[in-house]
Amino acid sequence: MERTIKILFIDREHGEYLLIADILSHVRNVNYELVWCDQLDTAASKILSGEYDVVLLDFYWGDLSARDLLNSVKVQANKTPIVIMTDEMEIEVDRDVIRTGASDYLIKGQIDHQLLERTLRYAIERKQTEMYLARLAHYDQLTDIPNRILFRDRLEHLIHLANRDKTSFALLFIDLNGFKQVNDNFGHDAGDAIIRICAERLSACMRRSDSVARMGGDEFTLLLSHIDNHTDVAHIAEKIIALLSEPAEINGYEVVVGCSIGIAIYPQAGRDADSLLKNADMAMYKAKQEDGSSFCFFTDAMNKNVRRQLRMEANLRKALKKNQFFLQYQPRVDVETQKVVAVESLLRWDSPDLGLLNASDFIAAAEDTGLITAIGYWAIRQACNDLKVIHARFGNTITMSINISMRQFKDERLVQEIASIFEDFDIQAGDVEFELTESSFMENIDLVSLCMRPLAFFGINFALDNFGTGSSSFLHLQRLPISSVKLASRLMTELQRNSSDRRLVAAMINLAHNLGKIVVAEGVETVEQKRWLQETGCNQMQGFYFAPPQSLEDVCATLERYQTDDAESSFIDDQACDSSMLR
Repeated sequence: MERTIKILFIDREHGEYLLIADILSHVRNVNYELVWCDQLDTAASKILSGEYDVVLLDFYWGDLSARDLLNSVKVQANKTPIVIMTDEMEIEVDRDVIRTGASDYLIKGQIDHQLLERTLRYAIERKQTEMYLARLAHYDQLTDIPNRILFRDRLEHLIHLANRDKTSFALLFIDLNGFKQVNDNFGHDAGDAIIRICAERLSACMRRSDSVARMGGDEFTLLLSHIDNHTDVAHIAEKIIALLSEPAEINGYEVVVGCSIGIAIYPQAGRDADSLLKNADMAMYKAKQEDGSSFCFFTDAMNKNVRRQLRMEANLRKALKKNQFFLQYQPRVDVETQKVVAVESLLRWDSPDLGLLNASDFIAAAEDTGLITAIGYWAIRQACNDLKVIHARFGNTITMSINISMRQFKDERLVQEIASIFEDFDIQAGDVEFELTESSFMENIDLVSLCMRPLAFFGINFALDNFGTGSSSFLHLQRLPISSVKLASRLMTELQRNSSDRRLVAAMINLAHNLGKIVVAEGVETVEQKRWLQETGCNQMQGFYFAPPQSLEDVCATLERYQTDDAESSFIDDQACDSSMLR
């Protein structure tokens, strides 16, 4: 049966294509399939596709040459042999094309069917031999994963990319624990089997962009590209420890080994291959000092920070399971009617280890670990449950204001989950307001716009928190469904400094009104602040002057006083207010 060889012919002249096709037709016992490509700029993807056995490439293209194409496919580890064609013999071109990865060189006017058949056959055989020898040189024969040589090449390439793109990556140095005992107790064949199993497990847990290698003996390395934070690397290290520690059946025996992992982060732990390898190896030996399997980052500061993050994550998960979170509520008063029109829900954590924590103490960790989504839904559900209690006692005129994280906006189930919560508690969408901080609003304007509109169409109101601390685009404020802006509490202290600060706050209030927004002042602590804001046209206020954050029971008592007493007599006297409460 005749063998079919598929040839990619890259030349702008159709006549050359017909000539080569005619020459190939005289070859016996081989069936050639010739595919013509007349565009140099589209040739690279075809060469790298793996569809062709060999490539015939015209070197000159008018004022251009195929040199850049050859360099490009060489860098991308081209596996298809390339034969260059030119009109005449040129020594410099001959040497240049071979150096850039071409397999051979032909003069167009001197090609006959015997020369062409032999050149193509030799090019294919030579490429197969090169790839076989390259695999022997770059892959570990026991595990069939990259060896030390190929790993070093990939590490230096990744350093180049990370330096160019200003990104970070992690180098993990992995050493098996208890491997010597396996060899001593079960023999070297069992040791080889353990090495193969560990290589398979490491390969299975990688992303396509990552790379694993065997450095020799019982040592492996892992390159993790494009890492977002050190906590993610720590999670991968924990996953590797769990995988490698699983029992393996060897010759009817259940064998268990552990591992010690040293982690070096580029560029903090080094900017060259030698420094990264040395520091990862040093961190690995430090990890070996721990009992059992463990991992260690190169720097003590980084190591302590990651451990702290992991402890915080574990504590947050425990807090969700054991109902350690709770909400407090701070009333918001309408300036004109002196009635409470809304309450803001404020997340708190009663941690057995850390004490009572405000949201600012743990929200960043919750966002980094992704737990903010589950915590956020819990907070929305609890706030809606408590809003039903408030409405039952004081009517439906009070709105519940709930802080929402940008991470929650990335959850594709957001609208569905909120609709489900509202249905469970028979809450109308207009009874709830979501608060976004100005900084997160501006950093994620496209995402905010995409997510706000369906929620606004659903009937939910939005408030922009900490207004005046960032750099909001007023065009975005006008176009997005934001009903109110909340002046940052920091601005309240500036009211007492000088007239220029007061003029700035007054201008912000006036601008927000011109954009059709309700202006809410938070952090109001004194009667002077309250009176000035009232005279300047602020619509609503909240702060310790009116009431501190309170439990549901206490906020209901506060609302009771606002309904039955004169509003002014319900305020906390700013002179009597404990200064510690204002912090």
